[in-house]
Order: sequence, then structure tokens, then C-alpha cells
Amino acid sequence: MTVRRLALRVPALLLVAATLLTVACTGARELSYHQVRSDRMSGARLSYSVWVPPDFRDDERLPLITFLHGGGDDPTTFDDQGLPAEFRAASERGELPRAVIFFPQGDNGFWANWYDGTRLYQDWILEELIPEVQRLYHTLPCPEDCHVMGVSMGGYGSLRLVMDRPGRFATLTAISAPIFDTAQMMNFATDRMTQLFIPVHRVWGPANESEIRARDPFRVWRSPADLHGTRVTIRWGSDDRAGIKDTNVRLHEHLEQHGIPHTAGEYEGNHSWRSWSPVIQQALRDQLGTAGE
Repeated sequence: MTVRRLALRVPALLLVAATLLTVACTGARELSYHQVRSDRMSGARLSYSVWVPPDFRDDERLPLITFLHGGGDDPTTFDDQGLPAEFRAASERGELPRAVIFFPQGDNGFWANWYDGTRLYQDWILEELIPEVQRLYHTLPCPEDCHVMGVSMGGYGSLRLVMDRPGRFATLTAISAPIFDTAQMMNFATDRMTQLFIPVHRVWGPANESEIRARDPFRVWRSPADLHGTRVTIRWGSDDRAGIKDTNVRLHEHLEQHGIPHTAGEYEGNHSWRSWSPVIQQALRDQLGTAGE
């Protein structure tokens, strides 16, 4: 194997590892859980969960955060990791802006509209779930008060949503996201190891370089206008997986070179919910402002 091919393959293998990583840790349930059936998901019954701040009122209208989980996680993970208690305490101290956060079920589907049409995650979120959550929790209107955030695979999905559906969100926050350029994604889509664990052909179809270029943030985002007003934050860990850290730094440098305003930086920690919790809270403060502002 050539050095060039190995360099391209390593991030692909790291993404497979990230997708399959599940950390079991159960605690008391604080989120509200909902089940829905959708033709956009081949009639499957899927779920989503919702977090609301303490003393949430029926007449209160708040921003809406769509939070995309990582590979191996699901709508229960936020509860399982004990994060609602941390968020509740921070909110009660006035350190966290009041917002409704909802967590759709993404399986290991990369938050994409699948090539074979059996899973249309983007359509499901944008056309069904967000309107339903807005109605049930009387949140503020999109796009000015709708935000998307994700960790790991969910960070990738957040980037894809903003690239594929420009102008739908006020802010994007991608934390520890695998970010591929065209060559890396081509390698990922054709790698045999990847295909052992991920239904690559169902998700993306045959590897088509011209289509992959259209999903390459290094090609799509080349001027401030390409973000259509969405404010972008990317964060990676000091002890994050090497491929993820390297590509996040590359995207940060790319955005700087093209004069695209954004927030980027390294947090202390690794690729885990324990490290992500304070990063998520800080991102909410950065994007929404602290309570009382």
C-alpha cells in the first residue's frame, strides 16, 4: 500500500471506528420521548427525545436546537450519559441560554438521504420532525431561531445539512466531526473495510467523484456567501482521533484563507461525551448568548 493511499485510508478507518463506538451508561430519564412513523423512512417507527429547560412554561417561546448524535448512539444517549442534570444545573445558575433541544434517531445512517431511498434522514428531520417539535413545544420560527449541532457522525451530518439545505439554520456547530475532502471520501466509499460495517452503496450509491465533490466542504464553501448567513463553529479535542483533528484543522485553515467568518478551536479532552458536555454548553452560550442577555 502506498503512503498516499494509507494517508487517505486512515481517516476512513477512524470514521468506521467512531460510527461503531457505543458507551453504555444508564441513568435516570429526564428527556421526553416521542415515537413517530414516517413514509420517508420506509414506514418505520422511529423516535426522538426532547430536553426543555427548568420551569419551561406553556407560553414560553424558545430557540430550537436540532442535535444529531454520533454513531452507535440514539435519542436516549443524552439521558444515559447524565447530561440533562448538568444542563439543568447550568440553566438554574443562569449559565446556559434557555432553548429546546431535540435529538432525532439517526441510527448509523450518516444523517443522509440514502441513495436507495429507504432512509431519507434529511427530509424526515427538516420536513416532519422540526415542524412537529415546533408545534408541540411552541418554539421560535426558523431559520433565525433554529440551530443544528452534532458530535462525531452527527457533526458530519450537521455539516451535510447546512451544505445540502443552505439557509435553513441560523447556526451550525460541529464537534469532533469527521470531515472529508473529495479524495478521502472517494477512498472511504470504496474501502472494503468500510463496506463490512456500513451499507455504503445503500447510503451513497456507486462512488461518483462529481457527486462527492458537491458534498466536499473544501469545494462548496469558498466565500462567505456560500454559508447563506449560517454562523459556523467547529471544535475538536486535544486528544481527539488523529484523522478527525487533522481534517478539522484543515477546514479551519480553509475557511480562514477564503475569508469566511467562523469560530474554531481545540478543546481539552477526547472523543467522548464527558469531554463534549462542556463544549456543547459553551457552544450554546456562543450561539445563543447566556441567560438574561
